[in-house]
Amino acid sequence: MIKKNWIYILLACSIILFLVTRFTNNHKEEVYISSKTFYTDSLGWGYEILVNKKRLIKQDFIPAISGRKGFVTEAEAATIAKLVVKKMSTTKFPTISLQELDSCGITK
Repeated sequence: MIKKNWIYILLACSIILFLVTRFTNNHKEEVYISSKTFYTDSLGWGYEILVNKKRLIKQDFIPAISGRKGFVTEAEAATIAKLVVKKMSTTKFPTISLQELDSCGITK
């Protein structure tokens, strides 16, 4: 009788251990954040932010300024896109300020 109880206890522990390891996510999914620039005839240069190759952000115009004006050069768009990627790697909200645009040499 005692051996039979131990078998049930071991079986129950095995099931619990299996369920715990099966339904808890101990590994984090790898997240790859990248950027891509593009040109539009109406606005100028813009950028996209991709997370695991899926577009998350499409920015047609310069953020933080009033109006809808695109970046003058592809280099400007790429600079801000890289800044957004860097911010997304450390925080959830990759907002761009006027000061950051100014420090990157982008004028209104």
